[in-house]
Amino acid sequence: MPILWRYLLKNYFQVFFLCMIGFISVLLVTRVQEIARLAALTAQLDLILLFTLCQIPHILPIAIPISGLISAILLAQRLSQTHELTAFRASGLSVKMLSTPILMAAALLSVVNFVIAAELTPRYRLYSRELIQNVITANPLFLMKKSKLLKLQDSYVDMKMTQIGKEAKDVIFAVKNPSNNRLTLMMAKKFAVEENVMTGENVTIISNIDQGDPAYHDNLIIENQERMSTSALALSSLMQKTTRRVGFEYLPLRKILSTFSDKSVKPKTLKRAKFEICRRLFYSCITFTFTYVGISLGMQIGRGRKKRGIFVAVLLASFTFVCSIAAKSFHLSPHKMIFFYSIPIPVLLLVSLWFKRRILRGVE
Repeated sequence: MPILWRYLLKNYFQVFFLCMIGFISVLLVTRVQEIARLAALTAQLDLILLFTLCQIPHILPIAIPISGLISAILLAQRLSQTHELTAFRASGLSVKMLSTPILMAAALLSVVNFVIAAELTPRYRLYSRELIQNVITANPLFLMKKSKLLKLQDSYVDMKMTQIGKEAKDVIFAVKNPSNNRLTLMMAKKFAVEENVMTGENVTIISNIDQGDPAYHDNLIIENQERMSTSALALSSLMQKTTRRVGFEYLPLRKILSTFSDKSVKPKTLKRAKFEICRRLFYSCITFTFTYVGISLGMQIGRGRKKRGIFVAVLLASFTFVCSIAAKSFHLSPHKMIFFYSIPIPVLLLVSLWFKRRILRGVE
C-alpha cells in the first residue's frame, strides 16, 4: 500500500472510529427506555449489560453513514487548511487519486453496513426481544399489565401496580376463553409475586359452563377465596399464547427472500418484505454516498475558511433523513417507497459533483 494511502486512511479512520463511539453513546440514549424497562423487571446486572450490548447493532446502520460523512469532511478540510491538498496537486497528484483510497474504504464500509443491517441487526433485535420476554413471561403480573413489548390479546386488565413486578392492588382481569368463546373474569384486592409463588387476597373468579344447546343459558361459576397461591411460572405459561408472530424486521435476509417463493403469502406481506429489503439496501448505499459528499464538500482552495460546504452537507443529510421517513410511511406502496429511498442518492451525487468541478476549475 502506498505511503500516501496509509496516511489518508489513517486520518480517515481515526475520526471515523471516534465518531462511531460518540454516536453509539448518544444513540444509546434513544434505547434507554427499553433498557430501563428491563432494569425494572430484573436486578441481574449481567442480563442488563447483555441487553444493552444487543442495542448496538440497532445503532450501527445509522452511525456508520453519518460517521463516514463527518470523517470525510474533516479530512478534506484538514488537507485544504494545511495546504496539503495544494501541495499534492502541485506534485502531480489529482483529486481523483487522493479520493480513491477513501472511496475504496467507503465501499468496504458499505458492504459491512449491509451485512450488519441485513443479518446482525435482525438477529440481535430478536435476541433482545427474547431476553425481555423471558423476564416478562416468568411473572404473570407483567403479562397482565400488557407491557408494550409483550401484549395479551383478547383481554382487559385494570390494576394498580404498587411495586413493579412484585405487587398489584385492585386487579380486574378479563380474558377470552378460546375453547368456548366466553369471557372469564377475575378480581382481586391484592396480588403479590415472590420467589416464583403468586399469592392473592380476596380473589373472585367468575367463569361459565357451556350447555351446548343455544336454547339454554350458560351456567356461571362464582368462586371466592380469601387467600390463594399458585406457581407464578405455571400461571404465566397458561396465560401466554403458544404462537408468536415475528415481523420482517426480526428476520435475516435469507428468510425474507424465501417469502417470495411461497405462493401462499398474501400480497400485503410481500409488500412489507420488499420494504424491509429496500430499507437494508438503503443503509448500504447511503454509506458510500455520504463519504463521497464529505470529500467533495470538504475541499477548499481559498485562504478563507468558509463553512458553506458544511451547511450544504447538513442540508443534504437532513433531506436524506426526511426521504427515509417518507419511505417508511409508504411501506405498503412499493413504487412510492422505492422512489423515496432512491431519490436522495442521485441528488447527493449530483450536488457533490457540481461542488467538486467548481473546485477543480478554481472556483470557490
